[in-house]
Amino acid sequence: MKFILLAIIGLTVAARTVCAGCPICGGGNSTLVDQVEQVKDLSVSWLAAQQNIDGSWPSLNTQNAILGLQLADPSWFTGHVPEERLLTTSTLEYELMQYLLSWRTSGDPIGQLGISAGRLGQYMLAMQSVCISVDDFYENRLQVVMNRLLRRKDTFTNFFAYSFSILSLCSGNFTIYKRSLLKLVHGTDRRHPCSTQFDVDPGHNIDILSLEVMAMVCARDQAIQQGIRRWDRVLSARVQCIIDGQSDDGSFGNAITTSLAVQALTAAEASQSTWNCVDAVEFLLTQQTNGDFDGVASTSQIIPFLNCNNFGSLREISETCSQLPPPMPSRPVPTVIEPGDDTVTFDIEVRANGDVESYQVTILNGENLYFGMIRLADLNNDFTFESSGSAFGESIDAINGVSDDSVNSLYWTIHIGQEGTFAPKGIEGLFPSDDEVYIFILTDFS
Repeated sequence: MKFILLAIIGLTVAARTVCAGCPICGGGNSTLVDQVEQVKDLSVSWLAAQQNIDGSWPSLNTQNAILGLQLADPSWFTGHVPEERLLTTSTLEYELMQYLLSWRTSGDPIGQLGISAGRLGQYMLAMQSVCISVDDFYENRLQVVMNRLLRRKDTFTNFFAYSFSILSLCSGNFTIYKRSLLKLVHGTDRRHPCSTQFDVDPGHNIDILSLEVMAMVCARDQAIQQGIRRWDRVLSARVQCIIDGQSDDGSFGNAITTSLAVQALTAAEASQSTWNCVDAVEFLLTQQTNGDFDGVASTSQIIPFLNCNNFGSLREISETCSQLPPPMPSRPVPTVIEPGDDTVTFDIEVRANGDVESYQVTILNGENLYFGMIRLADLNNDFTFESSGSAFGESIDAINGVSDDSVNSLYWTIHIGQEGTFAPKGIEGLFPSDDEVYIFILTDFS
């Protein structure tokens, strides 16, 4: 097999660049560059439009959609008003916290974590792309959790997921243990760098090789520092195996496989003379309809190439985080309710230290529980509350003068109905209906 000699100096540069408008395939074909820019605008608009009203994306793809959008067009997030950014980030954090909270409170070992390491890696990458700290995620150091998962011998059999895990660490400039790097370079069969568990399926094989290449480019500095001598040779071999999989029509398989291959070869700075970039990109442009590459999941994976990015392109995201506009003001002012307005009337109950207080409140139809609390506090001097902004949205700190007590592990929780069902979201994500009851309870978590 003939190996490609990679531009070693260029490797680290490629891993650290987040482009804003890119010279696709070297930029020599101005018509192609214009076509890519047009499809990028369509795809970003289409994928952003699939966001649900609660801030999520369909079919558990919130983290994938956010990451894909940020890699395709970082201005998608920074261009939003603060309220919209807050909804997006709070939903991302809420989804991840659902996995972590049950694990932390149960005391289960790391192997019982309710989320796979590959999926956790996707969440970590999405969080980094929108400037959420993974080093202090509500007292969870996610990079430590990830490294513990990577060190388990039974954690991975799929190197597609394993590569996402490595990417989540190197993109955040976190230390990766040598054992984990060796596992990536050895792959399924250390004697055959291009071997995967899907050798019988060339498409899946290139998918995995492409993620491995992106991870290896991203983690190269750490691998060299830790003395892994085979790194560049294995990286070159895997790049060549991807190139060998290109078809006459320019594709490497389906649209996802082809995009991942383009991303990997771009990340590794494979010479344009060794593969047909233009044909690959032209093939991809034919695979979308009005920006839709056949669904949220596939579009999310495909569109980073439209901005010359790949899943290892987040190394410099901290530079853009400081440029975000300031957060939204502390408390909004509800619209005055006029006669004839469509309204909803519901009950709020407060339980703390053996005392129970009940209130009735009317809001405009479509307003959330947070607005109901603001309206109640404005009209009833017996009800007060304090809240603070977080990536989850507004978090309750105190009600009627009774505050959270971290020393004694007492925190306000929200329940729905007299049966006391835990609310699935915070006060900004709950939209009351007529005659519903929302109960705030000072809950002991000790």
